[in-house]
Amino acid sequence: MKRVAGLIGVGLVALIAWYAQAQPGMRQAAETDTPRRITIAWIPKSLNNPIFELGRKGALQKAAELSRRGPFQVDVLAVASVAADAAEQARVVEDVIARGVDGIALSCNDPTACIAPINAAVRAGIPVMTWDADAPQSQRFAYLGIDNYRAGQAAAELLIEAMGPHGTVAILSGVPGALNLEERIRGFKARIAEYPQIHIVTTVNSNDDITLGIQAVEETMQAYPALDGWFFAGMWPLFSERGSMPLWERAATQGHLQTVAFDTLPFELELLRDGYLTGLIGQKYWAWGYDTTQILYDKIVTGRSVPPFIDSGMDIVTAKNVDAMLRAWQTNDFSQPLAAP
Repeated sequence: MKRVAGLIGVGLVALIAWYAQAQPGMRQAAETDTPRRITIAWIPKSLNNPIFELGRKGALQKAAELSRRGPFQVDVLAVASVAADAAEQARVVEDVIARGVDGIALSCNDPTACIAPINAAVRAGIPVMTWDADAPQSQRFAYLGIDNYRAGQAAAELLIEAMGPHGTVAILSGVPGALNLEERIRGFKARIAEYPQIHIVTTVNSNDDITLGIQAVEETMQAYPALDGWFFAGMWPLFSERGSMPLWERAATQGHLQTVAFDTLPFELELLRDGYLTGLIGQKYWAWGYDTTQILYDKIVTGRSVPPFIDSGMDIVTAKNVDAMLRAWQTNDFSQPLAAP
């Protein structure tokens, strides 16, 4: 009996030690009849860019799934400044720190400006991961997104195949300094540099704003009416109604202007199908929210480690496989691989 009692005592000591070291959230859930709420702040670059909406829906979907599974109620706080602004985004991060969120998923407007707010969150005990646009010098524990440099190379390859090994090209970017955009453009330029008869005549910025994007494209078309190619590092002006960019649209439909753009949203796929665009490079928008919410949940609850870079992959769409991508959007099923572009 003494031996049995001793074994029970050892087991009890081990159980107490495990409980003392358990994650705070796990202990709290065990100590109360009501499930602990885990709040994840999901912060895009801005609220005026519709591309982030699918990611937000993905985050809400994953939070609902985790809440149903239990034992925690998972809430997503989707917040951002109205327009893309590094200083405003820093204030948004400071606000969610003050609100005591449990984790932060952030798409950085500027890799340098994000360092201080991310590090402040980490000092406060809040794990931070980035998505879409990174701040690699910060203390974020992981970044989820495409290989932007390789994606820029892929865009150049599509454009070169369409327009041939010579001509003039313009580049449209978003917020100056955004690391994801800079990497796309760096990859694009590196591949274009292999063709000395292709000249990049200008790079213009939209500041992630639809109206400014339209203005930048049309002013460039006025300055370079014989332009052969465009690389849109994002889709900003394409959100506009048809007819909003008459110079670009006329050149595109007449066949002498080729445009490769980022993203594969349905309206872009329709523009590609109708001959306005040559090719599209797509990101995994749903994963921006769905996967980041799962990764942060695992980090908060179990301390699970992940690689510092999580490559979400990319989709390359041309006229050869645009119908398949349109069907994926119609059925909300992106599980099947696309045919070769």
